[in-house]
Amino acid sequence: MSRAQFLGLLGLAMLTAPAGAREEAMVCGTHGLTHLEELHLHRQSRARLAASGGARRLNSLTAEAPAARAEGNIVVMEDADGVVARRNDFNLSERTITFRPASSGRYSFETSAATYDAALAVTGTAVDLDDDDSREVPIPFSFPFFGSSYRSFWLNSDGNLSFGEGDSLSASRTLGRLAAGPPRIAALFRDLDPSRSPGNLRVLSSPERLVVSWNGVPEYSSFGSGRIQIFQVRLYPDGRIEFAYGTIRSQDIVVGIAPGRLQGTTKVVSFTAGSTEEFSGAVAESFPGTEQLDTVRAAQRFYESFEDAYDYLFFFNNFNMPSREGAVAFEVTVRNERTGYGDALVDSGATYGSARRLQAVINMGPLSQYPVNPRGLVPLRSSIGDTPLSILAHEAGHLFLAFASIRDPLSPTARPLLGFQSAHWGFNFNSEASLLEGNRILDRGASVFPRFETTGTVEGFSPLDQYLMGLRAAEDVPPTFLVVNSTRSHSQTPLRGVLFHGERRDVRVEEIVQAEGRRSPDHTVSQRRFRAAFVLVTPSGTPPTSAQLEQVETYRREFETYFRQVSSERASMDTALLRGVQLSLAPAGGVLAGRTATAFVTLSSPVSAPAAVRLSSVGGAAAVPDAVIIPAGQRRATFEVRGLRAGVDELTARIDDSYETAVAKVQVLAAPGSLRVSAVSGDLQLATAGQPLANPVVFRVLDVNRVPYAGQTVRVTASTGGKANPATAVSDEQGLVRFTWTPGGNPLNELLASVEGSSEPGLTVTALGRPAILDPGVVNAASYRGGLTPGGFASVFGANLAAGVPGEATLALGYPERLGGSQVTVNGIPALLTYANDRQINFLVPSTLPAAAEAEVVVTTRLGASTAARVPLRTVHPGIFFDTATNYGAVLIANTGITTVESPAAAGEFLEIYCTGLGPFRAVFPAPPETASTPEVSIGGRPARVLYSGGTTFPGLYQVNVEVPGGLPAGDAMVVIRIDGQASNDVKIRLR
Repeated sequence: MSRAQFLGLLGLAMLTAPAGAREEAMVCGTHGLTHLEELHLHRQSRARLAASGGARRLNSLTAEAPAARAEGNIVVMEDADGVVARRNDFNLSERTITFRPASSGRYSFETSAATYDAALAVTGTAVDLDDDDSREVPIPFSFPFFGSSYRSFWLNSDGNLSFGEGDSLSASRTLGRLAAGPPRIAALFRDLDPSRSPGNLRVLSSPERLVVSWNGVPEYSSFGSGRIQIFQVRLYPDGRIEFAYGTIRSQDIVVGIAPGRLQGTTKVVSFTAGSTEEFSGAVAESFPGTEQLDTVRAAQRFYESFEDAYDYLFFFNNFNMPSREGAVAFEVTVRNERTGYGDALVDSGATYGSARRLQAVINMGPLSQYPVNPRGLVPLRSSIGDTPLSILAHEAGHLFLAFASIRDPLSPTARPLLGFQSAHWGFNFNSEASLLEGNRILDRGASVFPRFETTGTVEGFSPLDQYLMGLRAAEDVPPTFLVVNSTRSHSQTPLRGVLFHGERRDVRVEEIVQAEGRRSPDHTVSQRRFRAAFVLVTPSGTPPTSAQLEQVETYRREFETYFRQVSSERASMDTALLRGVQLSLAPAGGVLAGRTATAFVTLSSPVSAPAAVRLSSVGGAAAVPDAVIIPAGQRRATFEVRGLRAGVDELTARIDDSYETAVAKVQVLAAPGSLRVSAVSGDLQLATAGQPLANPVVFRVLDVNRVPYAGQTVRVTASTGGKANPATAVSDEQGLVRFTWTPGGNPLNELLASVEGSSEPGLTVTALGRPAILDPGVVNAASYRGGLTPGGFASVFGANLAAGVPGEATLALGYPERLGGSQVTVNGIPALLTYANDRQINFLVPSTLPAAAEAEVVVTTRLGASTAARVPLRTVHPGIFFDTATNYGAVLIANTGITTVESPAAAGEFLEIYCTGLGPFRAVFPAPPETASTPEVSIGGRPARVLYSGGTTFPGLYQVNVEVPGGLPAGDAMVVIRIDGQASNDVKIRLR
């Protein structure tokens, strides 16, 4: 550990931990995977109720009672039908989970009977760890884990191992921390205290396996000793991992493995239920154990009595029931179709009971943890400066924040701006006192020690926050900075008045745009007016007191003003319980100048008498009628929106004070040139020649802000032998068009869709079938010339080569035999794969192929096997890798990693030429081996001296080192390799 790391951890402990470090009950529980965790826990809770008959009993007891009722503008919801439940008790005692390495650095798992080895648990070396402590431990073999190899790990007291760095924080042990932190193996991620049982934490190392035993290690307890836990972690040289559990007497546990830094796709599973899936990212399960609010069920119950007219649902309870252990509150993102701020796309609204609108559910925890004064300090977060209003805004902000970061070129998976659970700004980031943590940091000057001081916390949504929320243009975000090599932990909670040292690293919004992509929709059309409902959950049959209702009502009323203030008057939050008005254009829709588009205004239920909806537009770019009438007995009316001139307008629809005022942005384009289509559904269906696909193909017409456009003509063209009906269609009010597609009999079936009048390229969708190898067939992966060489890289081109699995690549040294759902065999021998999608697979030709004139190549997927392609088999078949757009070769200035395009070479300099197909080696050792034949290399027609020809770290990739000959003019020159009479492709390099 470096001095800076030591000081940072020491400072963190001094600031946040009393004697006997503890799980801090002061954090926000939001992380980037909360939506997955909540859905899984809801399913577990419902299954538990169903198995016990509890769901039927609760339903019968509450059948005549309303799910929720209004008390003024507050919703009161009684605990019934699983709204509050024990969602997932720990069920792995006396069980074993085995994680097995699979293809491409993935893992699978299986759960079996107990294998805890008590004899092993009392052998090996005792490791003395304090509470919340960490120690690096060597591994007696190279341990592969998610595509990387390790010779040591960090043994952390809280039931887990991590790689690359230790983890001794006292903060909540959550799924988010498991997935977002360092690579981790967590058998019992829980607050354990080995210092209370010296000698009971042991490591047994041997060349065959490494065993870590927590043999009677207690949970942390402020008084006496906590409950005893018994379990083991066993690591094997082949990458296998075993969690063997004895008796576990605990709750609020996370179990799983993770590649770290949110790499791969995280899955929340039931370990006892098992799975046949292979996992590329974290695979884990949460066991809360205690009673918690089931946010999914609570939302469902809300919508049984109230309309789908809210973007946010805020839940408080008067049970004194924490939102989750160690957390004050947390947010669950229900819907997100926006991009450019680092969060995942998600739509689980239907599961929550919302047909179209709900975006986030927020569990604010017990009302008793907050002061009555909405601007008073919350005791658990008083050092940070949080109030009930700032926590409400903090959690509302999690719909957008804080997931975006610049990148570190030396650590591509790192997110330097982010702190706790990679969902908050880090302590060392000058977030300008954002509500989403970080600090306002004063730079006292490069010559001052310590250089930095924190001067503010939780003051509002910063300019960067507002950009990421879609409230501000990128050019209106001033530069800020990050303190690197800091003496403070990046995961520390904010605190004013802290002096610390480090180096300043300036941060500009352009870096974030480069890392995360364009914010879409941008500030011109993004949603700025939000609606929220405040809900108080109470015990069944026990109404809330008037004081409790008044406390929540005060928060609700004051939050409207506060949200406007902290968003610099750029956004609003309406919290009244009103009936919903839906505009088909909301939150934004598009129309062309000089054209009209049909729009709808829709209510949740029919009106008993005709209802007049007053319409207005305020920007002058679009025109709407003054009013539209919804007839008695109906719930919808139609009107026309006319584009007057290019620009953005705001449309409002009002009925009376019992209804919300609906708002939509209208983007008016001068011409359709920038419109494009996106595939909504129907792509990658199974094709039967001459028969329509089972489902229609649906496209949406969008602009760069993902705003849909009605009234636009979309034309589709089917590949040879296929037919689409109709050939053209006009987009509806949601920008949607639908086509029935009958594929032809060819192996490759595609449907191309484009917007008439647009200059944007069309979009192609595919109907799947059996894999087929098509022109150019099977070729050298570098030169694209036909033929195979044992031990060289090759590419196969065709259709349906991955059965619709998105393109997948691997850089792991252990290339897998299956990738992206594909397998390639050469004369029946499985080839190792490096890349696979439906049109191309790159593979390593087996070096064990017997001598023959040709080889048969077959691609196999879940949809069958291709017809064998017969390909010439050559001892050598040289090819130089190159950029297909420019023909510049993969040729670097020796020992620099710089291409000749970046730094043109001169006579006498040495080059590294990367190629494949140079044939067998003289010997396997010493490594890297040299080729059996020495090639000839010419540059610009002149012979170049060859210094080395042989293998590299990556099997199949060859390297030839040469000296640039003299007498060549500046500019481009062609490079060719010849070996055993075979010539490579010609590639360009640049000379000076």
